[in-house]
This record gives sequence, C-alpha cells and structure tokens, in this order.
Amino acid sequence: MKKKLISALLVLSMLLSAVVVAVPAGAASFVRGDIDEDGELTPLDALELMKYLANAIDWIELDLADVDGDGEVLAMDSLMLKLHLAGAIDITEKYPVPDTNVGTITIAGKNIGKYTILAADPDNANIVFAAQELQKYVKEACGRTLPIAAGTSSAPYQIVLCADDGSRNLGDDGFSISVSDGILTIMGGAARGVMYGVYELLEEYVGYRFLGYDDKVLYTAQTVDLPNGMRDEQVPSVRYRCVTIDPFKNDYTYSSVIKRKLSGCSAQSSMLRPEYGYGIQRLFLNAHSLDYFIPDAAVPCLSSETSYETCLFNMKKLLDERIAAGGVVGKDITEISCAYSAEGRFCVCAECSATYQAEGSQAGVLVPFVNRIDDALRQEYPGIRVITNAYGDVRIPPRDAVLNEEVVLLYCWNGCANHPIGSGECEAGGNGLGYSNIKEEAYYLGWTEHCSQTYIWYYPTNIYYLLCPQPNLANLYNDFVWFMEHKATGFYVVGTAGSSFEGLDAYLLSELMWDGGMVEEEYILRMEEYLRAYYGPGWSHIYTYIQMLIQAGDEMGCVLNDYEYPFDIYSKSYFAAHFDTMQELFAKAMSACETDWERENVRRLSVHMLFLGYSATYEDQYKNGTEAQREAYAAGYRTWYDMVNELGIPVTYNQTGLEKAFSLAVSPMQFVYGIDGQR
Repeated sequence: MKKKLISALLVLSMLLSAVVVAVPAGAASFVRGDIDEDGELTPLDALELMKYLANAIDWIELDLADVDGDGEVLAMDSLMLKLHLAGAIDITEKYPVPDTNVGTITIAGKNIGKYTILAADPDNANIVFAAQELQKYVKEACGRTLPIAAGTSSAPYQIVLCADDGSRNLGDDGFSISVSDGILTIMGGAARGVMYGVYELLEEYVGYRFLGYDDKVLYTAQTVDLPNGMRDEQVPSVRYRCVTIDPFKNDYTYSSVIKRKLSGCSAQSSMLRPEYGYGIQRLFLNAHSLDYFIPDAAVPCLSSETSYETCLFNMKKLLDERIAAGGVVGKDITEISCAYSAEGRFCVCAECSATYQAEGSQAGVLVPFVNRIDDALRQEYPGIRVITNAYGDVRIPPRDAVLNEEVVLLYCWNGCANHPIGSGECEAGGNGLGYSNIKEEAYYLGWTEHCSQTYIWYYPTNIYYLLCPQPNLANLYNDFVWFMEHKATGFYVVGTAGSSFEGLDAYLLSELMWDGGMVEEEYILRMEEYLRAYYGPGWSHIYTYIQMLIQAGDEMGCVLNDYEYPFDIYSKSYFAAHFDTMQELFAKAMSACETDWERENVRRLSVHMLFLGYSATYEDQYKNGTEAQREAYAAGYRTWYDMVNELGIPVTYNQTGLEKAFSLAVSPMQFVYGIDGQR
C-alpha cells in the first residue's frame, strides 16, 4: 500500500496539471447593458430595458440589465445605458465586469445567467440555504447573479432544488443531479441531501475544492457545460460521518463539516441548525454514559433491576428536558449513549460474574442491559437510536448475546497505527503492549456477528504529542476501505489539531467516508490537490517528505498513536541521518512559494520536522559536536523555539507555544515534553 502511494505520483501529477485550463487575463463572460447578448450595446438593448421597467415584459437577465452593478434593475440603469449610447460615458470602463476563474457556465447550452434558482419547498430551511450557497458560488465562479424564487416560479429557465419524495431512496444525505429539457434539478434526501448535491455540483462540475476554513481552490476554465441527459446520483457509503479534528475553532462547522458532506456533530453543536439540516448528535458522551445515568453506583451493576430503572429514568429525563427546550426526536435529537466507563470498571457480583464467565466478555453483561433500554426508549421516543461502546475490555465480543437490530455498536479501534489493517503485517503481540491489528481485526469481526450496525471510533492523529504527526497517510485509505468492506455504517474520527497534517487527514477521511468506492489513485490525487493548494508550486517536495515520514515509521514496530512517544513512532536514527535532506526539501518548497499564505503554511508545517530533527541530533551535533556544529545547532534550535511562539504552534492539546525560557541544557524533546522520546 505504501509503495503504491509513491508509484502513482508521476501519473497523477500529469493528470492534476491537465485539469487547469487558463482563461485569458481580463476575460469577462458578459457586458453590462448587452440585453440581447449580441456583443454590442445598441438602442435595441435600451428598448428591452425600458420595456422591462414599464412591466411590458416580465423577465430579464439581472446581470445584463443591472448596468451599474448594484444588484437591482432600476431607472438609473436605463439612464446609464442611454448616456453610454449618447457617448457621455463608457459603461465598460465605468462599470467593468470583475474577472472570474470560470468564463461561462451553461446548462444544456444556455448561459446560466438566464436561470432562476427555485427552492421548491421554502419551508425547508436546508433547501433555502442550499439555494443561497449555489447563488453565492455561481456569482463567485462566473460573475452571474441567479435570482432565487420560493415555491413556484414562471421563470423560463430554472434550477430546481427539491426534496426526495421517497421514491429515490436517497435517505437523509443522498442526492440526484440531472439535466432534462434544459432544467437542472438537484433532488436531495430529507435532511441534508439538497445541500450536499449543491456542493457536489460546485466541486465536480464547476471546479471548486473545499479544503478547509475558507481555503478553497477554483480551477479556471473558459466554459463549463452541464448537458441535457446528465445524471449523477449519489448516496454516501456510511450514514454517520463525524470528524472532530478542529483546526478552525468556532468557524469549523460551516467550512469543514457542512461543505465536506459530514453528518455527525458530536463535537460540533453549532451544526444543529435547521439550515444545515441538523446533524446526527449523540446525547451525552460516547463513553462513561452509564456513570452519568446511574450516578450513585461506583460500579454500575447491570444485572440489577434498580440499575435498569435508574438508568432508564435518567435517560428519559434528559430526553424530556431536550424536548421541552424545543428539540425534536429525529432532527436535533437522534442518538443516545448507553455505555460503560472507558476505565474498565465492571461489577463483580455473582450474577454479573456468572454472565461474564458464560459469555467470555464483559460485553455479555452489557448487551442484554442495552437491549432492554433500547426496547423501552424506542417505544416511547420513536426515532431515537441507542449507541453502546466496544471500548477497552468490551472490545472482546460476546459468545452468544446479540444487540438489537436498531442498536449501534461504537467500536473503539485500538490497533496498530503503523501497519495497514488487514495486511497481516503486525506481530500477534505488537510491541509488547498488545497493539496488534491482527488481534483487533479478530475482535471487530467477531462483533459484526453480534450486531447489525457498527460505527468505528478512530484516531488518525497524535493526541498528546502534537509536534509528532502520524506516518499513516498511506494507511488511511486502506483502513477505511477495509472497515466499509466489513460492515461499518459510520465513523467517529477523533483527533487533536496541531500544525502538521491534521487538516489533510480530516479532508481525506471526509472524502473517503462519503465515497467508500474511491480508488486509491483518486485518493492520492485528492492528497496532491490539497498539498498544491496549501504549499504552492513546490508541493512535490512536501510529498517527498511525507514518503520519508512513512519510511521513518516503517523502521519501527507496532504503535498506538494516542499513546506512544515520538521516537516509538519514528526511527530516531532515521531522522538523525536524513535531517539535512528534510530541511533542504522544505527550503525548496519555500523558495517556490508564490504567496505569503503559502510561505506561512510551509513554515508552520516545518515546525514538527525541525522538532523531531533537532531532538534526534541533539547528542551528536550539540552535546558531542565540534564547535562549529554546536554553534549551528544552537542557532537552529533557537530559531525553532522563536518560530513556535511567533506562529502560536500547539504543542499539546491544551498548550499553545512554549512558556519556559529557551535553554540548550536539554534536547527539544526533553524541553517540551520532559521525555527522551521512547518508552
């Protein structure tokens, strides 16, 4: 898998460069005042504009008639056109059309500027929001302003946004994009499908890529045509798609959840808005919920009738409070957790112990309890979904107990981050700590025989040591495809945002969760697009560095990415031997940058590389180095220290920057984390 990532680079680089077709500088797709679009401003144009203002005709193209570009067609526009025809002003100079990346967008050969967006159901806030998004991005892409109509419209050309009536089985999130008889229709699933259909149209047909918070690419093209007969129907590969990697704080939901077609909002409560189609939110925590719902028990006894009644009472109390506050089951109230503590505390009473012995797992005690809760809640709150966890010891599946069909098992993957799942590369015991994909696969596959629905709790980033990214960009594709081939119906991706590849992780995993059938070559293409967008023309040097990270990780054994020290994850000797080469790659990437934004992105990314490199070379270059080596090392180390504080780099999940005064007494690893780098 990792070797394929390298070999596909050249082919896909050529493909990527072929996507872009340059629009001549200053090209404009229309001229203000040219109502009949014959390329000239004539008295016939002035006549048509006067007829519209006199209500003799009921429709006119807004951008053509809006001579002064203020967004309205008024008498002033008619006056400006007459002054132009009289030679008093030059409209093309006084009111120029802004340059755009896309020259013209057409639907069945007709300019999109002729079209009206019809929000067929104006009471559906998500459809109205989707119409506004389409209007905004079409304007940005080609300069044409599309009016929005609600409910019905007599406009001659329409883009119809409508909800699935159930006949197409689009669920909550699926959509259909089609063009027939010159009408573009985006039909979407009940909750969010129309919105996702609009973003798909903008990305795959107009040329946008929504990469992160307000970080987007729009490829240039002279024309984009959506022909008659076009049809694109998509339903996401999994129902629950949640990524909690949050590099953008309060602005995260709109930019990096909604536009990435994610549906889960366990950590993004601001997604619970009608215009976003709500989201699949879990009430209370993913783990520890039984501690909350059975609060007086140090260790809940799931064989006790009192525990059951207490848990059910408190769950219903929480649901009733949310409903009383305006919540609606099935919209902003969708899932509720019924799970053991993550600490692995279990009851040892005679009945619980007997069940545990018979089932060979603490899951055998949990499953009947969860099923009873599920039966009771679904009867009183139709549409609620109960979720329980396979966390810690509960990852071992039961022998006989089976979860109710509607209950979701959230399986917290606790395998090796360094080897692809299903590859057979892990040793049975891993690194001695037991983190082996071989063992973990057996647990998970065993569970799939005891439940109908599984979500995967997955950690792609380093939770604690943010200056150490994971060498798993090649593995992510393999892992998520493996899960979807083995009954996964959702993903809860948990990560801490640092300053390395966390944003790329979030982007790629969002793409994979929507399209589980994506081929690996397309996955690599998405990665390359992201690198080019963020790091500029020298992006390939960053790609080469990624290959080096993978190699440095390959030299180590099995690792658990939210537990291991940095030099458990990467070979310290590899970093020491290749540190100079890594710095040269970043220098080349920096020199190729064309914008200050690209240069800052390269600088930020370099911080983790310098941290690992200076940590790996501290003994050789500073403690035992020559005077010249010590001097160069000290200067580089100090520059790195200042960069961390200047750029506000997160070093742990709750610390940004370095508070201690600079010191050469210890290595960067000891200075920041107080460890040698290996357990």
